[in-house]
This record gives sequence, C-alpha cells and structure tokens, in this order.
Amino acid sequence: MHQGQPSGPPESRSKLGWILAVIFAGAMLMGAGPGILLVNQPSTWFGLPRLYVWGIFWCTVEIGVVVVAYCYVWKPVDGGRR
Repeated sequence: MHQGQPSGPPESRSKLGWILAVIFAGAMLMGAGPGILLVNQPSTWFGLPRLYVWGIFWCTVEIGVVVVAYCYVWKPVDGGRR
C-alpha cells in the first residue's frame, strides 16, 4: 500500500474515529475524574499505590487510542503527504 493512500474507506475510518473519541473521553473521565474516587485507598496493586496504577493504566489507554488513530484514522484523503 502506498503511504499516501488511506487504509480504508472514509466511512469506516470515520466510525473508528468516533469509537476512539468515545474511548479517549471515557479514559480521561475515569483517569482524572470521578474514577479516582474508586481507587483512592491506601492499599497497593503490584507494589505501587492503587492511585498510581489507576493513572498509569488510563494514560496507557489514551496512548493506545492515539497510536491507533495515527495508524488508521489520521490519513490524508486527497492523497497528500502527512
């Protein structure tokens, strides 16, 4: 596949983009919003405070969404360069 060509039809990329946007918004809400109240306790997971593991997990989800969006959604439609 040529680098400038989109990986799929624009409709499927648009649907994937919306799904990723919802996942990203949910991760932001759970990571730094009310989700913190679920784990703000003095116990540990994997030797780290639960709050740290919680934050690291949701940041990892956000990074994963950005990587998937970069690879499959953020492609030029007109065949231009990135």
